[in-house]
Amino acid sequence: MLREFEYEDHTADVKIVAYGNTPKRTIEALMLGMLNLIYDIDKVEKKEQKEIELEANDIIEVIFELGTRILDIFYVDKFAIGDIRIKNLRRVKKEKEKVWYVRTNLFGEKYDTNKHGFKKEVKAITYHNLDIKRIRKAYWIATMVVDV
Repeated sequence: MLREFEYEDHTADVKIVAYGNTPKRTIEALMLGMLNLIYDIDKVEKKEQKEIELEANDIIEVIFELGTRILDIFYVDKFAIGDIRIKNLRRVKKEKEKVWYVRTNLFGEKYDTNKHGFKKEVKAITYHNLDIKRIRKAYWIATMVVDV
């Protein structure tokens, strides 16, 4: 299962580029790339699970809202996330229009600076360069710029 990320220089911010073999895996990699800017995700034990459900008008809004909620869970709940699994990512009919529905499981534990470290603060996700697209069959790329 392909799920990777890397970073590119961006004026005063950080651009995350993620890859995956499906849109779900690509978005998961994008979110893990964002969290890895803050702390070492490889040191997180998957002791607890949290769930996020949301609806959005388009796939870009899905990424923005999911990322914003993940940052809230980290900063407000002090929950270090070591793995992310998007269980549902689909368009559903709601009233007279279609919306994107997302259900995501987050795996991790209580954040501990001594164990997980602290690299830099990610203040927010921006809509600038926020994108996801298929490059070829079973290969997707997503980009996101975060304010650090």
